[in-house]
Amino acid sequence: MKAIYSFLILAAFLLFSLSVLAQQQEVIVYQVVPPTYETTPGTATFLGPLANAQRTYQLLINESLLTPLVGKELQAFSMRIPVSATADWPAADVTYSNYDVYLSGSVPPANRSFVFADNIVGPQKMVRSGALLIPANSYTFGNTPNNWGPEIMFDSLYFYSGGHLLVEIRHLGFTGTSRSTDALSTSTPGYLTDFSACWTGNYLGTSGAQGNFTIIRLKGDDPVPVELVSFSASSLSGNVALEWTTATEINNRGFDVERKSLNSAYEVIGFVSGAGSTTELRNYSFTDANLSTGNYTYRLKQLDFDGTFDYSDEVSVDVIAPAVYSLEQNYPNPFNPSTSIDFSIAEPGLVKLAVYNLLGQEVKSLVNEFKEAGPHTIIFDASNLTSGVYFYKLESAQFSQTRKMLLTK
Repeated sequence: MKAIYSFLILAAFLLFSLSVLAQQQEVIVYQVVPPTYETTPGTATFLGPLANAQRTYQLLINESLLTPLVGKELQAFSMRIPVSATADWPAADVTYSNYDVYLSGSVPPANRSFVFADNIVGPQKMVRSGALLIPANSYTFGNTPNNWGPEIMFDSLYFYSGGHLLVEIRHLGFTGTSRSTDALSTSTPGYLTDFSACWTGNYLGTSGAQGNFTIIRLKGDDPVPVELVSFSASSLSGNVALEWTTATEINNRGFDVERKSLNSAYEVIGFVSGAGSTTELRNYSFTDANLSTGNYTYRLKQLDFDGTFDYSDEVSVDVIAPAVYSLEQNYPNPFNPSTSIDFSIAEPGLVKLAVYNLLGQEVKSLVNEFKEAGPHTIIFDASNLTSGVYFYKLESAQFSQTRKMLLTK
């Protein structure tokens, strides 16, 4: 009896552990739009998303078709070729020179406008841009319906919180043969209630006409609380400027900015408030001022409102002594017939460096132009001058200094 009781306790513990593990794992969702066509081919075809010529194509999707994706980050979409296809596509690799994808809220499919901007609700986010390679034979035929083609991955994720969804595709086409997609005709039940589409044969189109609706499969995953897409540091005049950008934020209270030097541990030097929850790009900055010369390393500690946190990657930067105005003694001195003159300016601007005789007359202009801040060196050749004492003078809007030199021949 005791053995049975122990076994039941162990079994209950294992079931509980598996349940916790399942809750901790991310759940990827693939949602076919419309869902009823997951295992059923479309009623038509459409030459748009895989055309070899320019296109702007909008898909308007009713929120009722997207329930499993609520609270997910959309990561990619895929299409398939129609059952009428007689060969895999493409026959050889093809590359779109530009294939841009935008996601946003949408008007109800029934309210679709042929003016593209009128279909957009709220901010529109570019989730993919740049060239797109489609490998040879990656869209296969011979099934009913055919298999899904390669996923078109997003560069930036889109958090879907519900509501009607607009998928906009703009591409420049490619050199090769077009391929129609599996689609739904405008007479298919559900068109203009659950879904609708419009298009034009122009990459920068602003208006168009009604089109068949390409059946797509959207990929969603559990969201990353804060998607940090860049973090950089730059040094100028003893200060370090930190800049970072997030693509999405969920429950983000803000960022502790932490710094360490070569011989120290990390310390918190500031806090920057986050945006809470947003699907828009957010840019942040922080300045660490009046630092001594040396190497510094920074990281961000991202804090959620519930107390959880995560660290960014590290960035390092060298802080050098700030530039100052100075005019150094020429070397060698005395000299014959040439000498080197070093000077430094603290701010970029117009600079003049000239040589004068004992009467104050200018005998040689060495510099009279715009110069960047920092150290500079000029070689002065006095081959055409006689022996004697000369002066050289550095002038800018904020600085003036004169030094003496001796030419001996």
